[in-house]
Amino acid sequence: KPCRNHYANAFSINQVHFSRNSVPSNISTLHQRKYFELIALSSSKNSESDLDPLVMRVKDIKDELQGLGVSYDDCFDKESLVQKLLNARENTTANSMHNDTTTDDVHNDDRETSDDLNGKDIKSFDRKETASELRKLKVKELRTMCAENKIRWANMIEKEDLVQALVNHKEKASLFSISGNLIPGEATDIDGKTLEQEVEAGASTPLLLDVYATWCGPCLQMAPQLKDAAQELGETVRVAKIDSDKYPQWASKLKVGGLPTLILFDGKSGKEFNRVEGALMKDQLLQFARSM
Repeated sequence: KPCRNHYANAFSINQVHFSRNSVPSNISTLHQRKYFELIALSSSKNSESDLDPLVMRVKDIKDELQGLGVSYDDCFDKESLVQKLLNARENTTANSMHNDTTTDDVHNDDRETSDDLNGKDIKSFDRKETASELRKLKVKELRTMCAENKIRWANMIEKEDLVQALVNHKEKASLFSISGNLIPGEATDIDGKTLEQEVEAGASTPLLLDVYATWCGPCLQMAPQLKDAAQELGETVRVAKIDSDKYPQWASKLKVGGLPTLILFDGKSGKEFNRVEGALMKDQLLQFARSM
């Protein structure tokens, strides 16, 4: 088996002219094909990222994989590292081309939908920016985010697969929730920052807010009822919960006098439409949420 260094020494990446007559005659057809692949490479861009993995050092291959956010823990020799890098480059190029050609269309569709529903322009979802932020996270963090958002990630081998799954989820959520943190069919526990975003004018659906406390008996009694009601309301109403002890400024701002307090906000104007104090059962919650 010829040494791979044979090809590394056979030519320089900076050379500008090769001919098929220059191929060594004492190598097999398979290795001649590899030789011609390297020749084709030399006539393309001469940047470091364009180097064929076959002529790269193992350390350089690992560095590039790390830069692409791809784990190489399952690679135990140079051959497997080479294949991993080739696949990673192909996936990165494909994702980049897909995002470039579709992002503008997605943004335009989002703007048109927002205008039709609300009569005003809502900021569209930025796939590129979201993906860029997610790529800064570790694989373990991305998997945790997937689990929290009920995204099945077990078959996602590459980091980019996790990133794209989360981007798609956040894009869908942004059409339902202004902050992107509320999930259709769920009563989501939120913080003050999220609530501030959700009560802004310009949403396509009403917001049902439960102001509660962990020590409140009626609040605990109503929790499973609210969960069931949220599941039935689905995408028609945003359902959220906020802990009055963790965010007392919001309890004060909303003038909460008793717990639990349920407040229904108009999505288009962001203003309070109705409120009720005390625990409600599922049917009562559904009636209250649909009273607009």
